[in-house]
Amino acid sequence: MNITNVRIHKITLCDFKNVEFGSIDFACSKKDEYPGVDIMGLYGQNGSGKTALIDALDILKTILSGRSLSDDCVNYIAIGKELAHLVYVFEVKSQREKFKVEYSFDLAKEKADSESNIENADSAVKFRAVIRNEVLSMSGVVAGHKFKMQPLINTSSQDSPFLPNTKFNELIGGDKELRNKMMVSKQLAKERSQSFIFFKDTLLAIKSNCKVSEYIFVINALVQYGNFYLYVVDTKSTGLINLNAALPFFFRFDNEKSLSTGSIAIKLEGSSIVPTQVCNIIQKAISNMNTVLEQLVPGLNVGLENIGFALLPDKSEGCTVELVSIRNGNTLPLRYESEGIKKIISILQLLIAMYNNEGMTVAIDELDSGIFEYLLGELLKVISESGKGQLVFTSHNLRPLETIDKKFIFFTTANPKNRYVQLENVQTNHNMRYFYYRDIVLGGQKEELYDLTNNYEIALSFKKAGEFDAF
Repeated sequence: MNITNVRIHKITLCDFKNVEFGSIDFACSKKDEYPGVDIMGLYGQNGSGKTALIDALDILKTILSGRSLSDDCVNYIAIGKELAHLVYVFEVKSQREKFKVEYSFDLAKEKADSESNIENADSAVKFRAVIRNEVLSMSGVVAGHKFKMQPLINTSSQDSPFLPNTKFNELIGGDKELRNKMMVSKQLAKERSQSFIFFKDTLLAIKSNCKVSEYIFVINALVQYGNFYLYVVDTKSTGLINLNAALPFFFRFDNEKSLSTGSIAIKLEGSSIVPTQVCNIIQKAISNMNTVLEQLVPGLNVGLENIGFALLPDKSEGCTVELVSIRNGNTLPLRYESEGIKKIISILQLLIAMYNNEGMTVAIDELDSGIFEYLLGELLKVISESGKGQLVFTSHNLRPLETIDKKFIFFTTANPKNRYVQLENVQTNHNMRYFYYRDIVLGGQKEELYDLTNNYEIALSFKKAGEFDAF
């Protein structure tokens, strides 16, 4: 079971940001196999829950990677609620095995200790987010027997590291001293705002003691997925580009000998100092990326100029570098290119990797930001027709509604108790862009897709506000 693919089938959010309840079944969940791309484009008015989905994927990556939740996560719990509940359903498969896996947890609010650096300007009491009541369930063939969905690890017990006891014995063993150590690890994971299931001590204990290869396979597959195959690009990246401060360069360079993956912010104003090894990886990734870039923007290549040797703060060797654009043999600093071109360069290596690898999931908030709508539509059309991986994106530009299959498109609603829907009664000969506009104005769906505004009231509010103009 050396070749692993993980694909998200479903995400459910409860009391998460402005989503009281929202559930999305990805297109790949409706078929037995997925030898092709799976796209999930999310559309809707401002403040209706699009970014909530991207944030939920970012939390998932954080958890599976064994990292601590950021301070901001406490603000993801809906106002007036003590916790949010998140559920993720996956298919995990290798060349010979296939499992359905469900992972759920509560994102809870807890008072921070006095030594915490967490800031909460709205209250004298400081809070942090913790992960509670984790449940990892799976179904499939285990040790030659087919099992329906059942809990593998349930951390809700206060008296045991996790339940059921039969699964604890299969995963960890019956050693009482080890059980006590696991209780300590459970408390430590909570104090660090980390997942106990994917805490390093838990993973090590399972790896050392579990004799059921299928359990080890599924858990390792999720860990690898979070670390190397799930990528989330939020609007903070776009903000750096808009300010012309830095270009967040996301790279995943895979060859037969090694896998290089990560992201680095490279200054747009002036030069940056990066480790020599990272410099070499980025140069290889850029060389690979230019093959596609010159087709998207004819005549354009990007380069990483190595200006010279430098020492990093830890005294290791580094390079002084600057990003440049190359057009018809002419070189100039990349900062003079448009925001759209810089956005494409920032994410293109991830899109290439997702296009060629069915185990890759790339989630991008506001994919359309700065990108010409015709190019956006054609780019997504190519990916939807020939890609292999999984792409999740939010957008305000409606051009993709005309170029990709309706099964890949979801919409937010004005109902926080049912945030995510797909349009009903869309025929193959319908232009989904105009169909969506029509349903916003005339209705026709079970849920309202837009909380309608009144032009006269908007005009009146502008006039009233002008009466108090202090300038």
